[in-house]
Amino acid sequence: MEIEELSLTQILNSRTNYTVEAEINDVKASAPSGASTGTHEAKCFVPEHLEETESLLQELIGLDLNQREFDNKLRELDETEDFSRIGASAIASSFAFKKATGFENSEQFPLPLSNVIGGGEHGGNTSIQEFLVLPVNAETFPEAIETNRKIYQELKENYSTKIKGMNDEGALITSMNDEKTLKALKKVADKYDAAVGVDIAASEFYENGKYKISSLGLEHDAKGQLKFVEQLIDAFDLKFVEDPFDQEDFRMHAKLAKKFPDSLICGDDLFTTNKERLQEGIENGSCNSLIIKPNQIGTVSDAQETVELAKENDYTPVISHRSGETCDSTISDLALEWECPIIKAGIADIRIAKLNKLLRRWDAAEDPEINLY
Repeated sequence: MEIEELSLTQILNSRTNYTVEAEINDVKASAPSGASTGTHEAKCFVPEHLEETESLLQELIGLDLNQREFDNKLRELDETEDFSRIGASAIASSFAFKKATGFENSEQFPLPLSNVIGGGEHGGNTSIQEFLVLPVNAETFPEAIETNRKIYQELKENYSTKIKGMNDEGALITSMNDEKTLKALKKVADKYDAAVGVDIAASEFYENGKYKISSLGLEHDAKGQLKFVEQLIDAFDLKFVEDPFDQEDFRMHAKLAKKFPDSLICGDDLFTTNKERLQEGIENGSCNSLIIKPNQIGTVSDAQETVELAKENDYTPVISHRSGETCDSTISDLALEWECPIIKAGIADIRIAKLNKLLRRWDAAEDPEINLY
């Protein structure tokens, strides 16, 4: 595609922080950002002088490029390994270019993984960052959304005295501790034949070799953390467990994955959508799933390469939103094009933009199918 025009604008995200919106050939896309971020992520800040970054990217105007070539040009212009120069302008521009060139959407739809109760760095009373539901027995995407919606609404209604509002991701905040929250969620999820999962985000409370789970009054080493997570999986039949250990601990992630092959042991901070880190995980048997957040690696092409490597090695890619979101729904189309089995995109607030995009795609598809977990 020939680039006829490219501009950058500063806009607000869902946390009322600024982010970057890029426009290429009259098509707009914006960059998300995370609060709970991995050490190895690409930088995703708004450049102090955005007009200078826009001027830099004007070198791309007039070029006829494919997605890989465009993303390579972004890296060449940035001149750093992690987009320390142009920050969020990279993924916003990469998204905009992809949207302008178009998607090759399949009719294989992902299961929606919804965080219905939240805590940790996203705001809430629990140390565990996300309490999730996965509608594993849904036969259509609309049915899957309806399952997650009903669970969310029932939690709000039946536990109204313990619900204290919503956090950064539209998830409910509860006054209950982690274990009581899981008991309540499991009770409601079972009613709707859905599976339960968690994003522990353990790096956020790991310090000096200890996991300090303040909401439960616990402090233990890596072996103690392994035992704690094993007990949670057994007690609540968890089918999805994200970031159960520190982001540098490939060994303990491998131990957990080996013991629970029927659960998705998922790396987010561990891998940061980086194919080199995923390759290290593959060689160590660490996890059997990974989070895909394109802004973690900075471009659509690099994220796609990580997805392809994951599939080649039987890792389940879970494409995901961030805590600081916009109405951009690029990841919904990428989920279809890349045939990601699961999309993690919340169930409320601004995140419905991504779910509604998939609902519209489902209605327009000739013979859609939903992923079978």
